Amino acid sequence: MENSSKILKENEKRKTIEKLPIHVYLKTNSQRFLLETALNGLKYVSDSHRCVWERMYYLISFLICFISGLYMAIYFLNKWQHTPVIISLSSKPTAIASLPFPTVTICNMNQVLRSKVEHFPKDSPDYAFLQKICFKEHNYTQFQNFTPRSEKDTLPNFIVDNAQSCEDMIVYCKFGEVQETCTDLFREILLDEGLCCVFNQLHPYYLFKAKYRFIRDFTATNGRTTLPVKWTFENGYGQEYLPKRFYPRKTPGAGASKGLTVILNADVKNYYCSSTNGAGFKMMLHNPVDFPFIRESGLPITTGKQTVVRITTNINEPSPTLRQVAPKDRQCYYSNEKTLRYFKFYTRQNCVSECDAELVYSICGCLPYYLPLIYPNATLCFLKDMDCVARCERLFMVSSVGECKSNCLAGCHEITHSPDMFSSSFSRHDYYLPDKFFHNRTLEEMNEDLAMVTFFYKFNNIRGYTKAPYTGLTEFMSQTGGIMSLMVGFSVICIAECFYFIFVKIFFDLNLPRQPEKLSAEDDNMNATINQDNALDKNHLRYLIKPRKPINNRTMVWNIDDMKKYESKAMQIKK
Repeated sequence: MENSSKILKENEKRKTIEKLPIHVYLKTNSQRFLLETALNGLKYVSDSHRCVWERMYYLISFLICFISGLYMAIYFLNKWQHTPVIISLSSKPTAIASLPFPTVTICNMNQVLRSKVEHFPKDSPDYAFLQKICFKEHNYTQFQNFTPRSEKDTLPNFIVDNAQSCEDMIVYCKFGEVQETCTDLFREILLDEGLCCVFNQLHPYYLFKAKYRFIRDFTATNGRTTLPVKWTFENGYGQEYLPKRFYPRKTPGAGASKGLTVILNADVKNYYCSSTNGAGFKMMLHNPVDFPFIRESGLPITTGKQTVVRITTNINEPSPTLRQVAPKDRQCYYSNEKTLRYFKFYTRQNCVSECDAELVYSICGCLPYYLPLIYPNATLCFLKDMDCVARCERLFMVSSVGECKSNCLAGCHEITHSPDMFSSSFSRHDYYLPDKFFHNRTLEEMNEDLAMVTFFYKFNNIRGYTKAPYTGLTEFMSQTGGIMSLMVGFSVICIAECFYFIFVKIFFDLNLPRQPEKLSAEDDNMNATINQDNALDKNHLRYLIKPRKPINNRTMVWNIDDMKKYESKAMQIKK
């Protein structure tokens, strides 16, 4: 008895191999999967003790839950793909004292003084330059074969020689509560509008890669030099110790008394032409690293008024995980992801400027003076090219022209300034004015030539915005996993189960010995003992042990689990 029990236990551990047809094997394998899987409800589907309607009920319930969960998972996936980035309010405000004061660019609407240009002959190149500046139609074909007399015989030099200088245009400056020499704050710069004056822009050495047109550096008249420093969106000033006097200058504080105040002299009596239908100035706020285009985007400042410009600043910063999202999906570039030809810093405006330069060069074969020098050996457009340049300029603001501008995405680190402008007329009566600058001015001069502008922040802190991925891989798996677990009890282990029953189990079954193992003498004695105790199970057990002949060549190896069942039953009967 003990030997028989021992042999029976050993036989329980031994697997009997038998060949069966494929469809039988697949059916058995599927039933085993349904019984053992962790998915909810499937074990009731394969339970043969339940009626058909009960099994169909569980099958339909499972399919409804599975399809619903799959639909929600696809919904989350589509939302992840179509809304890759979410913009939220920053948790911490940014102090304006840590930011540079916005760059202010001011241009006179008149770019040529009457006293300097009214004597030009109509057939001279200077007169043709004059017509170009004043946006007048002119026949430039007569200059097709004209050779400039010298390198100075160009449009930018003509503007510099005949336009109002910044020293004459800006007659009073106060930054914070300190009155300063205007030539120490503003630098002359050539833009599409002509000769303009810019405050707090990054030094050209830090801004441009190639050569640049530099008119006058920031040099104080009292012997103190204002030193240029580097500033970027990502790293700020990037220096632990800054010089005592430097630019771009930081913001002193909030309120009109802590802002920038300038008084401008238009010199209307010396007007020759205007870029608009009136006299005055054009103004634009931008970042220190931007190269502005003021002709289309500048805001007018009229004479005879004092204008208050209240600055609203928006700061967009990326979260640390945003870099994992592709630029096409997040719709922004980090500064080191896209390199420009002429500018050292990537901004959308600088990228658009280079696209405009590429457009003009591809059509006209030259570059206007106000566009970046993207090709070091490119020639400057002369009078014979003015008609071609004018045609290209009409395409600058058309967004559908070319693919270049479509690739000019915003910067992931971005600061934008929006002005709120309010103005009131100067005094038209003789009463006391608090600003000493106006004490010796006549009312006629104040109302005809002068304009006073004050730029300031309203608050000391700015609440910015943060760009972050709408959802990451971990969040997506959490959302879809939670839904599928709620619906059908799905988990990662279910994937392992499916993989096991589809691939792993079949692989090992195919690689097991195809011939059934021969029973030893001990097995025969054990079976004989069992048969003597239970003649009823004897025939069934003998039938089960005896190998079947394969039906056809499409056979697979199968481990008989029922063998254990009958051996266990026989052992119970023996006891």
